[in-house]
Amino acid sequence: MKSKDKIVAYGEIMLRLTPPEYTTISQARNFVAGHGGGEANVLASLSHLGHKTCFISKLPNNQLGDSAIKHLNGHGVNTDYIVKGPITSNIGMYFVETGFGGRPSKVIYNRKHSSITTIECGELDFDEIFFDATWFHLSGITLALGDNVREVAFKCLEYCKKYNVPVSFDFNYRSKLWNSIEEAKPFFKQIVPFVDVLFANQFDIEQILEIKLDESIEDPVEKRNELARKLISQTDIEYIFGTNRTVHTATDNSLSSYCICKNRDYKSEGPIRFPIYDRLGGGDAFASGVIHGLIKDYKNPKYALKFGLATSILAHTLYGDVSTLSVADVEEFIKTSGNAAIQR
Repeated sequence: MKSKDKIVAYGEIMLRLTPPEYTTISQARNFVAGHGGGEANVLASLSHLGHKTCFISKLPNNQLGDSAIKHLNGHGVNTDYIVKGPITSNIGMYFVETGFGGRPSKVIYNRKHSSITTIECGELDFDEIFFDATWFHLSGITLALGDNVREVAFKCLEYCKKYNVPVSFDFNYRSKLWNSIEEAKPFFKQIVPFVDVLFANQFDIEQILEIKLDESIEDPVEKRNELARKLISQTDIEYIFGTNRTVHTATDNSLSSYCICKNRDYKSEGPIRFPIYDRLGGGDAFASGVIHGLIKDYKNPKYALKFGLATSILAHTLYGDVSTLSVADVEEFIKTSGNAAIQR
């Protein structure tokens, strides 16, 4: 019998193209190439935090697909369950226009007919993938990619139930990937009964899941907390994690975090203000830090919250979507309250 020590995620890894030196897309004459994608970023970060990770996806059987696999392998992510599509199929792409000062960052997706949209359940051995898994992670971005992708997602969740694998789900609602919020609602609602740990904000709970409260609650923090408590009371969700961000400029933000449980709420110290080198992947780093903390001690969400926030803030100082931080890096940041003195 194998030990259950494998973190699994399912989603799309894409080619990231970024104009250099904070230039706009219209100014660009060349682009810096990289890779990213919600679930892939979470796994890569968890790999650097010392975990065994495994990614489910589909990529074209050509140099573009090979490059994405090389990226994942370079971050320690197992790619044995990435299905190869035809040589003529496409990889999803996104263009990142990095903001500066008062000019915000922008993301343009080009992924409508990418390889993952043709994935089928028959291409995967779900028993082999999940019988020794210790955690499964999924995001709402993946739910937006079409019927085939959603069918595999829900098959993964069925096998998580079969093998008692905890499930984390990050809402990550992206309006650019759906025709409307009404199109998205049924699929998000269908996910909730499978989820143990949810990453969500007030908009997700109130507008997408349509959880309603007495309108007499005016304080926005208390309203968010009450919405989360009501959702937990109606489901098997144990923890709801989220962040609060204040944008001073595109390169200067403040961040705090919270966790809502059935009988208690936690919030981080702060908010913590910090400069930004690259914002993309900050939310995925938060999720990876929380997952790491819960795997270390599932009954200590306070530690997971602190570790997740520190991981996210540090990830903003790195270029690219992936956090390459070790546990020691994050613990040192927590210990020194972010004092950036040279380490010799």
